[in-house]
Amino acid sequence: MAPVCALWKRHRGLCIAFLVTALITVVFALQFILSVFYWRNPENRNLELKGWMTLGHVAIVHDIPSSELAKELDLTPDSRSRRMMLRQIARIKGLSFDELEDEIAEALDDYEDEKADHDE
Repeated sequence: MAPVCALWKRHRGLCIAFLVTALITVVFALQFILSVFYWRNPENRNLELKGWMTLGHVAIVHDIPSSELAKELDLTPDSRSRRMMLRQIARIKGLSFDELEDEIAEALDDYEDEKADHDE
């Protein structure tokens, strides 16, 4: 206990910085672990599409690269389209959400067919 007290007395700022850094590391580690458990749960992988979902979220859930999904939907495959919500994409394309949902289902089917052809 004496070395800890001596360290605290001599390097208080350094000890505080270390504790803050350790706390931030624990928070990020917990966030990572919780996200791994979330995506490993099969109930979270087969959700119906909602307007708040992003293109990246849909790509992760259906195990398709977001650039491929964007290309199938005639969007530019940049990082901006990956972060757009589905309702924004529908508005930009001039479609209803149901029509966009049909386009996404079609794109996913096309990708699966393409993937199956490459595997054979």
